[in-house]
Amino acid sequence: MTKQRPKEPSIGTWIFVALVVVAALLLLFLGKTFYDIAGSPSNTFYTKLAELTLQLAVIVIVGALIKVVVDWGMDQHRRHLEKREDQMDFMRRVRAMHVTIKNAGDFLNAHNSGKTYVEQLKNLMLLQTDVEEISEDLRAASQLFKEQKEIRDGLEEIITYLGEAREEYIKHHKDVDSDAKAGKALDETIKQQKMEWVQDFMVKGKHYQEKYGNNLDKTKGKMRSEVYGANDLQTQASRQATS
Repeated sequence: MTKQRPKEPSIGTWIFVALVVVAALLLLFLGKTFYDIAGSPSNTFYTKLAELTLQLAVIVIVGALIKVVVDWGMDQHRRHLEKREDQMDFMRRVRAMHVTIKNAGDFLNAHNSGKTYVEQLKNLMLLQTDVEEISEDLRAASQLFKEQKEIRDGLEEIITYLGEAREEYIKHHKDVDSDAKAGKALDETIKQQKMEWVQDFMVKGKHYQEKYGNNLDKTKGKMRSEVYGANDLQTQASRQATS
């Protein structure tokens, strides 16, 4: 995207400025003339002119200070909105990650087939790359969250967890394929081949909770507490508990 050149003042603007300058000089001349007609000393005129100049100078200085303060406030507000939008973007990406993982577990349980296993494990393998990108982007986004290191630590644990799924898939996908062609259900193959990762994943077992569930809660919790505030989160939790 190329930057547009600043728009130059139009001819009408220059004419207006010239008229203002001429009018000011004319009023100054008329004021001096009236002072002379009234017989007032010239020094009185220049004294009044000096007072007016000082008043205008004060107005200009005060106006400039007010403009600096207003511009600073608007710039701070803009930065705050930009930071909030960046934070929300990371939250949306983490949310999309969780939806993919949750759907994978639901599909595996619903279909219990080798075909579904291949499809969903491929999705999880691709997701691992996406989570790595989230973590790297967060590392590059300096001081976006106060507890940024803890958030990245949680994401790195999830990356490791998905890496275990990748390793198990590479080791056993041929077994799953052959058993599926023989008409066996997925859970039979899982038990025979001792595919511990996917077995635990489908029931949201201990390893799932330790490596994924806890780190997801930590990552999302720290993001939300900063974006929405701890008080807002407590209010939402209270409403959910009483509803």
